[in-house]
Amino acid sequence: MNLSDLTHALATEVELVGDELSQRLNQLLTLDETDSAFMDALDGYSGQVERLGAAAEMAGFAGLLRVCACVTENALAAAAAPLQQRADFRPFLAGWPLLVVNYLRNLSDPSTAAGLVDHLRAAPLPLDQTAAGKVMHMLGATPQSDAMLDAGSRARAVLASAEDVELLIPEDVEPTLMEGFIHEAPTQTAYLTQLARNLVAGSGDSSDLIAAKRVAHTLKGSASIIGIRGVAVLAHHSEDILEFLERHPGNVPRHVAEVLLEAAYCLEQMVGYSLANDERPANAQAVLQAVLDVANRIDRGETFDTPDELPQRPQADASELAKATTPAPAPVKASGNVVMASSAALRVPVTTVEELFRLSGEISVRMAALETRLKQTTHRSRDMLAQNLRVQKRLFELETLVDVRALTMMRAHDSHGTTGAENTFDPLELDQYNELHSTTHALMEEAADARGIGMRLEDEITQLQTVQLQQQRLAADLQHLVMSTRMTAVGVLASRLQRNVRATCLATGKQAELELSGVNIQIDGDVLNKLADPLLHLLRNAVDHGIETPKQRLAAGKSASGSIVLSFDRIGQQAVVRCSDDGRGLDLDAVRNRALERGLIEVGHTLSDEEIAHLVFLPGFSTRDAVTEISGRGVGLDVVREWAVTMNGNVHITSRPGQGCTIELRFQALLTTMHALIVEVAGQRFAIPSINVVQAVARGLGEFTTVASELMFHLGKQKYSSVRLAGLAGLVSANAPPLTEHDAVLVRIGNTVHALAVERLVDARELLIKDAGRFAKHMRGVAGMALLGDGSVAVLLDLPQLLTASRATQKTSGQTTHGPRIEMPAHGVLIVDDSLSVRNSLSQLVTDAGYHAVTARDGVEAIEALRHFMPSLVLTDLEMPNMNGLELTMYIRHREDLRHLPVIMITSRSQDKHRHQAEKAGVDGYFTKPYTDTDLLKVIRQSLAA
Repeated sequence: MNLSDLTHALATEVELVGDELSQRLNQLLTLDETDSAFMDALDGYSGQVERLGAAAEMAGFAGLLRVCACVTENALAAAAAPLQQRADFRPFLAGWPLLVVNYLRNLSDPSTAAGLVDHLRAAPLPLDQTAAGKVMHMLGATPQSDAMLDAGSRARAVLASAEDVELLIPEDVEPTLMEGFIHEAPTQTAYLTQLARNLVAGSGDSSDLIAAKRVAHTLKGSASIIGIRGVAVLAHHSEDILEFLERHPGNVPRHVAEVLLEAAYCLEQMVGYSLANDERPANAQAVLQAVLDVANRIDRGETFDTPDELPQRPQADASELAKATTPAPAPVKASGNVVMASSAALRVPVTTVEELFRLSGEISVRMAALETRLKQTTHRSRDMLAQNLRVQKRLFELETLVDVRALTMMRAHDSHGTTGAENTFDPLELDQYNELHSTTHALMEEAADARGIGMRLEDEITQLQTVQLQQQRLAADLQHLVMSTRMTAVGVLASRLQRNVRATCLATGKQAELELSGVNIQIDGDVLNKLADPLLHLLRNAVDHGIETPKQRLAAGKSASGSIVLSFDRIGQQAVVRCSDDGRGLDLDAVRNRALERGLIEVGHTLSDEEIAHLVFLPGFSTRDAVTEISGRGVGLDVVREWAVTMNGNVHITSRPGQGCTIELRFQALLTTMHALIVEVAGQRFAIPSINVVQAVARGLGEFTTVASELMFHLGKQKYSSVRLAGLAGLVSANAPPLTEHDAVLVRIGNTVHALAVERLVDARELLIKDAGRFAKHMRGVAGMALLGDGSVAVLLDLPQLLTASRATQKTSGQTTHGPRIEMPAHGVLIVDDSLSVRNSLSQLVTDAGYHAVTARDGVEAIEALRHFMPSLVLTDLEMPNMNGLELTMYIRHREDLRHLPVIMITSRSQDKHRHQAEKAGVDGYFTKPYTDTDLLKVIRQSLAA
């Protein structure tokens, strides 16, 4: 669907609902608010306007969404106004649909947008000048005051300058405009990146071009108003390229699509840097230069129809093999409402959020304490009722005894007395009471009253429990909302992961498409920050070792481009990440042979396929003879396993020969709260993370036995290696109960299930985890503390650490390991630059490429770092305080242990005399800014391989 079709459809839709809007408006302005039809009219009018705005947003008309928002605001204001004042709203609310239709029918006429904005300025609740200017930009008209990007007034630049990519934000920027930019720009750039990836994959159509042009136009306008020149300039020239492609339908040249994708990535990083969420893009000037080159070629009327610049897709006249094996890559899934789908937001200080979090935690602890106290009170109340029954029983016995004794005494008295009128009644015919009778009956009545009070108290406690349950649910909802402030959608890593796959493909000469699913899954922000490195390792190894070369894939009957699927999911409090590729899978025979060579397994020892596959998680394990930073599926996978163990999680790998490999990570999605099983040993309570628990087994259902001095637990036909939890925790007592009086907890650590012998299973509940503090941070096996409802403290156990240490201490001095572990750490890179942004950007670049980075501000700090760190390569600036790059290089060349280190200098000085001085000092590589990340990584790899 082209632009004219979209605008025609939108204009027709506005015309079709015009009569309904007019009818609803008449009811809204004339009916009394007590009339039931009044609210129906308000809901119908505002709902219809919101639907029109959503439709405009999905079609890429962000300015019309703002128009509809202004209309809705005025409609709500009209509903709230007195009946006699509502007529003031009629001209505005009745006139805007025709102006919108006129705008859509005449997009090329800037006066239609101006007339619509003037109508908004004349509303009872008008737009202010700043907001009107922004809407004018979004509608496609530029105010006269903005000349930053007026392409018609000046020729397009040929060379990109540093000023063109400047990202400074003016100090006098309007706060409301900045808030809008913060709220909208990240989603806009993410959407633009998705559309650009579609174009590179060859799956984009005219609707993608239209949407991308609209997003670039919106970014240009909002950045121009705020004054972020780098974003505005790059978006402006990218928009011109997209507009040209829209006017000339057909296949998008591959070279142009690649340039647009790099521009989208750069815009996304620029916006992130402006919002203090990302590093400054070091290659911004180079990216802008590439965009300018394409835009100037378009201005000169040159074409892009050379064969090497076209996307590599199967052609209609290609062979049957090409048709069967090289389908076009699947498009990136993206919905149009990603661009502007948002809700109102507030900027809250971090200290306030932390205080809310603390209070929420305290409420949770107090609610648990209240629950425990209520349970104890209920038990006491029931004990009191039982005691009242016993007391009443005794009182009945006492009353009977008093009556019998009194009757006996009266008969004895009558047998010795005289006859007369006063003795005409038998004792059974007339009750006769004395003080003992009166006291006994009074005591009976008091006991009955006490029992009634106890029963009423029981009823009150039951009602209080109901209120407590409601309060507990509210506290849980409050805690959930407060916790959500720490939660972040995993989609924020999408661009970085895509860039990583793209860079690895370029380095290895392979083709692969990364598909992300479940990107809206939210996990703890701290966990997400730590998750980035393991995911980068997984993706690098999937491309380098899993995906075959295009030639190998075609020979195997596969498409030339491989597929990697990275999916995220939540199961309760667990986060599940699966990385699957359709490559060659693991060569299990090669893994086993390499393990035998390294002495990791004994000759003749039989391992299952699953156990063999898990050998790749050993430190430095690889089946390749020549290992680089990205080759060998095992290189980096030990980091993934260590991270999973640190997060109380686990990692699992499955391989399908010739079809691919899947690695699954499971870990706790939240660091602050954790569902745990509470157990007790030696009078101390411990919390075992539920993510590690396979099954809790009550005593009598299984059996502990000792086999060859090793404790085992038998459950059905299964048997598990077992250990006493009291012994692990160092709480062994001479009075410990026998194993027959122990419960068992089956826990999974890595790929092995162990059984823990515990004295009592207490409870299973969600706990608020507190830091163990500086006095306990070095204690083995302690991951944190939790306060229980009864005031006691439960120790959260780090089971992997405990069980690993336990196995180590169980080895006798005569035992030896099966062989040395392979230690193959990544190359280290020392980065020396006085600019913080450059240090950070270079550090992220080399870290994502698989190296270990250490930074220094100048040569003096670099020398100090060299005392504790031996790098494999040095990246340094030329001009720095205290000691410049030339002096640092000469120092390195004069040290016997360092003179072999490759030194690459990155500077803005491009004169020959500076280059000669660097060569004289001993510099191996000389880069002038701007440079591309791909070229720098290529030189780094060549220097390390030399």
